[in-house]
Amino acid sequence: MRTLKKYSLDKKGLPTAAAIKAYERDGVVCLKNAFDEAWVAQGRRAVAAAIGTASRSALREDHVESGEKGLFFFDTFLWPRLPSFAKFSFESPAARLAKTVMRSRGLLLYFDMAIVKEPGTSVKTPWHYDEAYWPVSGTQVCNVWMALDDVPQDTALRFVAGSHKMNQDFKGIDFFTKKGMQGQTNPSPPDWDKETQGFEIASAPMKAGDCAILNFRTHHSAPGNLQKRRRRRVICTHWFGDDARYADKQWECNPSERGDNLVDGGSLECATFPRVI
Repeated sequence: MRTLKKYSLDKKGLPTAAAIKAYERDGVVCLKNAFDEAWVAQGRRAVAAAIGTASRSALREDHVESGEKGLFFFDTFLWPRLPSFAKFSFESPAARLAKTVMRSRGLLLYFDMAIVKEPGTSVKTPWHYDEAYWPVSGTQVCNVWMALDDVPQDTALRFVAGSHKMNQDFKGIDFFTKKGMQGQTNPSPPDWDKETQGFEIASAPMKAGDCAILNFRTHHSAPGNLQKRRRRRVICTHWFGDDARYADKQWECNPSERGDNLVDGGSLECATFPRVI
């Protein structure tokens, strides 16, 4: 397993040409110090607010293994109800980073997301790729995965480099039941820990403020957090670029939001998926 190279930003705070090429080649790029200390602090406040106002479903016990004291928390579409998330999603560098890496002229916010794996949480995030869950088609769709804590090798994201170029489609897998999403008939994703099929697995250890930007067809997973003290808090923002279109998929999507009066094959811009750039 190789470790992804971290790319520094240019003098304007944007990904370099080399970083863009890495994203296009591998379907993922890791950016060093992409968010400064102020944005890391803002992100931590936002995640604390998300946990403090979380629904019971987001904090349910089956997010961890029986008998564990840890917590695997996540929640989505936080900006409409939490000002701290709205500030992060609309004002942080995330939008400009995504726009630049995807070579897009404009950008819509799909959704924001808080992810927390507390110390002692063994549950793994299974191998998957995001398009399988989302009612969208196109090529300019990405996830900006931003670390709010240092993420060492043993809790770092894993990626299948170049898997965004695969032609085969797979079903979305529920993170907790490990079953396929309802109504999907495609085969399950490969277990890349056991069968690499000639692809290379890469990991992305990070410092707080680093981020990974991944294409929505890039296969990825994450281990549990078996550290004794260190949390793994993350904010993800998901973005639609110029060629993204609504795809009225006839199966369960996650998140379930499908926008406002969208037409299959048409624009995704609406109140639920607002324009940021």
